[in-house]
Amino acid sequence: MIQQTTYQWLPHLEGAVPKAGQGKRISTYTVALEGWRRGLRLRFYSEFDEEMKLKVRYSLKYKDEEHHFALSKGDLVTDEAFDICDDKDLTKKYLAKANVPTPQGRKFPAESSNEEILAYGNELGYPLVLKPVSANGGKGVFANVREEEVLKGAIEYVRDELGYKEVIIETHIPGEKEFRVIVLGEVVLGAMHRIPANVVGDGKRTIRKLILDKNKFRQQNPHLTSRMIRIDKEVLYMIEQAGYELDSVLEEGKRIYLRVQSNLSNGGDSVDVTEELSPALERIAIEATKAIPGLVQSGVDIIVDDETGEGQVIEVNSRPGLGGHLFPMIGTPRDFAKSFIDYYFPETADFPRSNLYFDFDNVIAPIKSRSATMVEVPKPPEGELYGKCYTLRGKVQGVGYRAWIKREALLRELHGYARNEADGSVTVVVCHPNKKKVNNFKKVVIEGPAKAEVEEILEEEWTKPVRVGFVTKQAKKKYSKGDHRGLSKNEYKRIARKYDQLVHSTTWKMTLPVRKTLDWIKIILRKGKK
Repeated sequence: MIQQTTYQWLPHLEGAVPKAGQGKRISTYTVALEGWRRGLRLRFYSEFDEEMKLKVRYSLKYKDEEHHFALSKGDLVTDEAFDICDDKDLTKKYLAKANVPTPQGRKFPAESSNEEILAYGNELGYPLVLKPVSANGGKGVFANVREEEVLKGAIEYVRDELGYKEVIIETHIPGEKEFRVIVLGEVVLGAMHRIPANVVGDGKRTIRKLILDKNKFRQQNPHLTSRMIRIDKEVLYMIEQAGYELDSVLEEGKRIYLRVQSNLSNGGDSVDVTEELSPALERIAIEATKAIPGLVQSGVDIIVDDETGEGQVIEVNSRPGLGGHLFPMIGTPRDFAKSFIDYYFPETADFPRSNLYFDFDNVIAPIKSRSATMVEVPKPPEGELYGKCYTLRGKVQGVGYRAWIKREALLRELHGYARNEADGSVTVVVCHPNKKKVNNFKKVVIEGPAKAEVEEILEEEWTKPVRVGFVTKQAKKKYSKGDHRGLSKNEYKRIARKYDQLVHSTTWKMTLPVRKTLDWIKIILRKGKK
């Protein structure tokens, strides 16, 4: 079953992806972070595309070697390779020339008529796939088209409404499994199975609630924070085709698909299948990459025939997203960011990796606001990070403790944070490559500012990532069954507002003598029982 309650993280990335580095920028951030953690010089800079849209790019440098990157694509990928991959029809020609299996079909230029495209589709035979020559995220792709009327409507929609005049018609491969295989050099790093947006029933929740709960689970994943399952016409149509309504309760173990395409941006699931990839499919992915001149890294999309197990390449990407592999919905995460930096800077492969991470939001803010064209990120301190976590109890909140600790930590060039907890305690995390510096700070933590009184201190080793610098935090209040009689935060606020209105009402004030009399009667009765 796809739905689960926990994720498996790479330890060095747990909690280390700021908001600006999540979603679409996750490849940019994680590859840049890996290089920066090894001590490489890291710069982010602005670039504009043909439509004058701002793009954030970055470069990494070690000694005299410097490489520039766009998302996951490094500059060892040639412009020719990028242009070929950007044109699906041209990609098919290079693959066919290299005898790489790919679906039969052809491209239709902008000047072709809808009738001409429809006639070719009928000649090729159903089922068919219609897709734009240049589009991302599966937009405008219609798969498993089985009837002429459906194909006609799809052609009109893609060309006339979406505006993708150049399209491809090709045979549909009867396979539910679609793999994204990452190739670097002539090595397969791993594979991901992308499953269309779906929910699995438990016999209790409605389909609407299942979608809502799954979206909450997706929001915990740094790669999927903005890639929700949105209830639109396609989702409603798929639910109807499955014989249900949005508010139907789905039987336990029953899975229904909510979209045809498996794109993660449209709510699809990413499942690591590296161990399941057959040698034949690995060979196809490598040959597909080699078929395109100047392509040293790729994401090869392979659809696998259900009956024969044979694969055919449907797309080759020159800058594949790494997020689904670094943060899969299901399965083992793969550290492809490390593999990419190893490839571009092989002499740094054995360098120690700092456990610090930088505030990506603040780093790229000047670039996004166009107040700067380039920002260089200061290098982290050299050496392996050593950390301690202290939990302090006593008179430690409301006495300026966090601000005082922050000042003292920054004076000693320590990294970490001080956080007020809901139970009245304070958590202090401090890290530095110098172990003695960290251990000596315990005396400072116990001392605190003049008004503080530390009555108890708990000490633990700290091995998780820490943001560079030192910050203060405020813990979120937790509303559990023991708090406010099990009410949710919103319910508690609603009742609190009503209570506030009541105690300030005229009726409440007028009945004060009666309520006081009742309180005295209750006290007398309790004393009488004793």
